[in-house]
Amino acid sequence: MAFKKVTKSDFGYNLDNIKDAEQKSFMENILGAMCEVVNKAMEGAITAEDMKAQFESINERLKGYDAEKFAQVVKDNEELREVLKKAMDTIAKANEAGPAAVNSLGKFEEKMMAMYDSEKFKSFMEGHTRKSGTFDGFSLKDLNTVSMTNDYTGNILITQQQNVIASKYAPKRLHMRDVLTSLAGDPAFPNLAYTEIESMDRNARYATENGRLSESHISVKENQAMVKRLGTYLPISKRMLKSRAYIQSYIVAMLPEAVYSAEDWNILFGDGNGENLEGITKKNGCKSVESIITTAIVTGAAGSVKSVTAYNNAGGVVIEFTNPQPDILDGMKITFANASSGNASVLNKTHDVIKMNDRQILLPDVKLAGAESAVSSMTFTVNNGGFKSIEAPNSSDAIKTAFAVMSYAQYYPTAIVLNPITVNMIESEKDTLGRNLGLIENVGGVKYIAGRPIIEYDGIPANKYLLGDFRPVAAALVDYTNLTLEWAEDVETKLTNQVVLIAQEEVIFPVYNPWAFAYGDLAALKTAVTKA
Repeated sequence: MAFKKVTKSDFGYNLDNIKDAEQKSFMENILGAMCEVVNKAMEGAITAEDMKAQFESINERLKGYDAEKFAQVVKDNEELREVLKKAMDTIAKANEAGPAAVNSLGKFEEKMMAMYDSEKFKSFMEGHTRKSGTFDGFSLKDLNTVSMTNDYTGNILITQQQNVIASKYAPKRLHMRDVLTSLAGDPAFPNLAYTEIESMDRNARYATENGRLSESHISVKENQAMVKRLGTYLPISKRMLKSRAYIQSYIVAMLPEAVYSAEDWNILFGDGNGENLEGITKKNGCKSVESIITTAIVTGAAGSVKSVTAYNNAGGVVIEFTNPQPDILDGMKITFANASSGNASVLNKTHDVIKMNDRQILLPDVKLAGAESAVSSMTFTVNNGGFKSIEAPNSSDAIKTAFAVMSYAQYYPTAIVLNPITVNMIESEKDTLGRNLGLIENVGGVKYIAGRPIIEYDGIPANKYLLGDFRPVAAALVDYTNLTLEWAEDVETKLTNQVVLIAQEEVIFPVYNPWAFAYGDLAALKTAVTKA
């Protein structure tokens, strides 16, 4: 913030009027010392204790001056008497307030004050231009308590001005851009392209020295995330505009809040139609954990199994599929039907999966009675291992299972987003004796469940959850154009003695891997993991 430094002339006295050289030198030193202390305090360069000590030193210098000689000069010089009175008043006020009042101005207010003090804003206010030009870099993270009384510079107050704005419309404590990784965009590229893997066949196998290696396959496509513009404007009376304290404490803070709130629901629930973002929960691939573990991940009709081969001296079975099955992962459950080796095939039940490659799995504990005679008729379904796996689960058990389900490859849940009402519900869970279960831990002011942080956010409905990998490998918010504020007027606003404050931004929102996120219902999740 560019503070206007205090100078000796601000005390309203011309030192050149002092004829006595000694008196003039004394007053120059006193006023110079005071200016230095006040300016350092305004810049935050000295502490309150140092400021008090330096003013006490100035007081001692005033007391120690030749009283008789000084009294005569003061008597003969009314201007000097006035400047001394102002000097002592300044010392008293500074000692009383200290630098705390100055330090209460946060980064947000610094940017606003810089805007007000800029030449382009002054030119706009004087009517030389129709627009002020943009002022960027505004972030609600920088918004600290704003003092109105400290900023008021008038000499007469008809009513006492308080640093209180009464409003039932409270700003959010958190925005989704605070959860995601925000990246700076390149103005030369309004679209962001990235590659998506559509399908793959990782068909690696052992081969003899001169044998032919098996062939793998990958299919890719290019996705694009386009820049989207978001903003609003507010007509303001010029008379209101002159009240700098009112504007900087509420109106200028209100518009960025409006923009970021609209951005929030788009990041989560935008449908991608028109100029809306396509939100995380609307992306094809973002499912609820309860649907992931209750619905078959892969199904195979008759003809999907190519071969069944004994393994390890008939101590296990290798199943080879007709087509690659990259969605089958280690630890999943596979259930076969319509197999017919012997009178009752041991394959016709649920087995744990050990994946060999995208075309083969190993069932290590299956012992066939004879050769499988109905391979072409075999069908199968594959489910996640978390289905009905916990006895009488509480909320922490369910969420812990969800974290396990969503941990795969390079992705793992970094946090879970819950409504504060949901957090309170979990914190209130009790055992059969009425004792609190203590499912949520508070570490360093951050709440944790199942070892991962909770993000309390009102934008998630109560009893719902959003969990996933919030690192930039899964999704990122790209600021193509940072949030800017701009004053403007035209003929219509001049006719009504108004100006317009415009707030807008441009963002790109690529969700690289929607499969790394899950959005669902906590009660349904508990039901899905409960062992029958």
